[in-house]
Amino acid sequence: MSFPAFVRSLAGNAARLADKARLAEKGQLANTDQHTDKGQLANTDQLTLVLGNESGDLDSMASAIGLAFVLTSATRAAIPVINIARADLALRPDCELLLRTALAGLGASTADLTFADDVDWARLGERGAAVWLADHNAPAARQSALEPLVRGIVDHHADEARCSRADPRQIDAVGSCATLVAERVRAAGAAHPALAVLLLAPILVDTANLDPAAGRATDRDRAQARWLEPQVAWAESGPDAPTGSETDAVTDSGTDALSDEPSLRVHSPAQLYRTLDRLKGQVAHLPPRDLLRKDYKQWAVGARAVGISSVSWRLRKWLKRDSRAQVEAAAQRWAAEQRLDVLLVMTHGKVREHKGADKTYGRDLAVAFAPHVDREWRRLVLDGLARADALDLRPFFGPESAAADGPVSFFAQRRIHASRKQVFPAVKAVIDAIAAH
Repeated sequence: MSFPAFVRSLAGNAARLADKARLAEKGQLANTDQHTDKGQLANTDQLTLVLGNESGDLDSMASAIGLAFVLTSATRAAIPVINIARADLALRPDCELLLRTALAGLGASTADLTFADDVDWARLGERGAAVWLADHNAPAARQSALEPLVRGIVDHHADEARCSRADPRQIDAVGSCATLVAERVRAAGAAHPALAVLLLAPILVDTANLDPAAGRATDRDRAQARWLEPQVAWAESGPDAPTGSETDAVTDSGTDALSDEPSLRVHSPAQLYRTLDRLKGQVAHLPPRDLLRKDYKQWAVGARAVGISSVSWRLRKWLKRDSRAQVEAAAQRWAAEQRLDVLLVMTHGKVREHKGADKTYGRDLAVAFAPHVDREWRRLVLDGLARADALDLRPFFGPESAAADGPVSFFAQRRIHASRKQVFPAVKAVIDAIAAH
């Protein structure tokens, strides 16, 4: 199956996977069959779902789509599932722009994709469904019931030592999961310009445009980026195309010069990266709850529920808009809403340290505990995190800001290369060590 044919088959998948009674109430069952690419996805009793991770970032979405395409055959449907609520795509303008652009050229739209709230998860086992995990190697805590259904894994995070029956169980240390998917697409000889931009974009975003100083890109990331780049349908440079500073203005603002709509009319990987990275960082308008849920993951570590929110806005900027008390209250409310024992809020981005200086990239960490958590466990967790070499934490405001008796503890994180891929293993090790004693 070609990639254009695969994209045409996406429409109608949500209806096949959903609770039919719920869809009937919404009036969404009509004309479902008109979207079926007969001979390709007609067998709805044998389904393969390719599930991205619950943070729903660019890498997760693109990897789920690309991997589902590689897996699709005439006898078993492979359906990518964007693992967020459909309405929450609006919180991710970088993802919306990339998906809209890649699909539009093939006569499709983001409305054709399947999202987490489209799926009747309770019936998947009854229907003999198989699940592949893209960009994570164990189902999220709230989807743990899927674990017996997991048949394959393609991921680049720390191994959680679950889903042992998965075959393949590919967990490789690369900068982007899209790199691993691109390798499979390349091996299948199934390249297409729309798929190329879909996979190249997260490789660039996750590795800071393959910048060696960022410490994220591997040789495999660079190799797949080199392979994908010439396949992308870049905007032409010519008499009628913007060049130089005009093009920079288009891509750096993330909008088309002729409209207010975001545009991916770019003619180089650097401009593709710059446009999407800038859109990803446009979060200052979001209320605190949306900041915390936009890029969120949750785990069960023994008997403890742990959540990590990643916010692409430095803590210093956030505190200029909202007071410390407001940030603390928002973190505690989100922890309570998710029934967590501990919530870690990772903030990251560029700030100007002093007037006249260049902006520099950095990270901060806030740690919030649920009210039911006793003070001794709080102290042990904070002490363990403070000793974690992978993070190198320092009190953000002063010693009192990291105390165990406060509602939220705030830290400056010196290890700026330590993303959630490193922070979760660090906090898991601390909690496991406490439980062992």
